[in-house]
Amino acid sequence: MDLQTHLSPWKGSATNLWLLVSLLLSLLFLPLLESIYAGRALLLAGITSTFIAGAIAARSRLRLVTFVLLVVALPTAWATLFVDSKPLFVAHCLLGSAFFWLVGGMVVFAVIRSRAVTLDSVFGAICAYLLFGLAWAMSYWAIHSVAPSTFSFPEDRASSGGTEIARVVDFSHFVYYSFVTMATLGYGDITPLSRVTRTLSWVQTVTGQFYVAVVIAWLVTALPRAGDETK
Repeated sequence: MDLQTHLSPWKGSATNLWLLVSLLLSLLFLPLLESIYAGRALLLAGITSTFIAGAIAARSRLRLVTFVLLVVALPTAWATLFVDSKPLFVAHCLLGSAFFWLVGGMVVFAVIRSRAVTLDSVFGAICAYLLFGLAWAMSYWAIHSVAPSTFSFPEDRASSGGTEIARVVDFSHFVYYSFVTMATLGYGDITPLSRVTRTLSWVQTVTGQFYVAVVIAWLVTALPRAGDETK
């Protein structure tokens, strides 16, 4: 077996690997630094890396749309660091959510179309799941910034005796809520209060479980084909 054949499973995996690393930084590590000095800037830097990696990973005719969203979303995101404006912040959240939905859809479509289990497709499947969870988190963050009473947080209940108060909520709260909802864990510490947030929450639960079912079905059908190709 020559070197080219030996390294063939790694072909094309670098792009999705960069996207995966950026997502893990933005979702796991950087949100923990929000409370420190320049924590918000570090979080935006991680999201910027995810934006760029996602735009590069996009492989479809909609790639131009992805780059247009990227050009608009990035300056908007960084502008929120210097301008205290609720419309600007909501635009940042919604643009980010739209971008992550678009890139996640293109990545998962490319994975299913590949019809073979490779490192690239496995990384892509994981990235798409994380991108969808990130998109939901950005949407919840936008809704809460407009109407703070749409979610109930433990900190609010503890400090106000059950009466909800308006306060700035870290992005890590919505990342946590998004993935807990998508995984159907339902701890109940953060609860949706409005009709909109309750509806979006159950829609996310259903789509999250549907995604897992589709990925498992794809793996079951693709693994035998990958095995046949190596014979």
